[in-house]
Amino acid sequence: SGRAAFAFAACLAFVSAQSVNARRTTKALATHRDHHEPLPTSPKTTEIPSSTHESPNTTTPHPGDHGATPPTPAPKKEPSLNSYNVTEPGSNLTCIMVQATLQVKVNYLTKDNKVKEAVLPLDNLTVVDRAISSCHSPDGEQVLALKFGYNSSLQLSFTKNGTVYLHRINVQFTTDPVNFPDAAKPGQVVTVMNDSFVLYSVPEERSYHCNVDQPVYLGSNVTLDVLNAQLQAFMSVNGTAKTGQFGTAVECSAGDISNIVPIAVGAALAALVIIVLIAYLIGRSKSRQKGYQSV
Repeated sequence: SGRAAFAFAACLAFVSAQSVNARRTTKALATHRDHHEPLPTSPKTTEIPSSTHESPNTTTPHPGDHGATPPTPAPKKEPSLNSYNVTEPGSNLTCIMVQATLQVKVNYLTKDNKVKEAVLPLDNLTVVDRAISSCHSPDGEQVLALKFGYNSSLQLSFTKNGTVYLHRINVQFTTDPVNFPDAAKPGQVVTVMNDSFVLYSVPEERSYHCNVDQPVYLGSNVTLDVLNAQLQAFMSVNGTAKTGQFGTAVECSAGDISNIVPIAVGAALAALVIIVLIAYLIGRSKSRQKGYQSV
């Protein structure tokens, strides 16, 4: 019993000592707060809800997104049926009238040596270049000059020799990044001219009319598409030039269609013949080899 009483007294003394130490520690901390700088604490991190601080034009990326959303490409322009005319200064008499849907197609080389096609439409923003268009050029021609697209131009030169016809076409364009994406030669100014045509030939005071798509190959991988066309040049001073209306139309025939069509068909047939011939020679060579092996 004496030992038990001693143990109880020792425990009571230990608990009393711990209580005193705790009170001293608490008092010291309180004194430290009252008379000294605040105890160091870890920095606070405040999370701002993204829903209340995002810019309205910002798209939050999601898993699987790769960079920013690409900008929406500009709407593709389309060729439109337009009417153009050239008038004599002073008299205001019309010498050339053209109504047509026109577009220029260009096959160009990309940086990775692939061939792509650029389409340059003459849309409803196309205008007549009055400075170049002429009813009386020095060489006796009549010229309709058009400006369209990105620094692009088209000139149609008419002449007459018994009949009136289109004999020269000039096209100029720039390989801009919109119409010629990834071009091997960006920003290049290209001019193509062909003066060997006898197109849309009609008697004087008559107009030429054709609704068939007529691709006219100019050379240098450039083609002028002509659709829904009615045109007339060298309009008579005493006739259609006064009225400003087309003369009686001459409808197009199969012979008027550009020679690019038969050339393309002929080239395709020639390529087919070559392919068949090569396949035949390969097959014959293999059959001979099998014959030698069997012997």
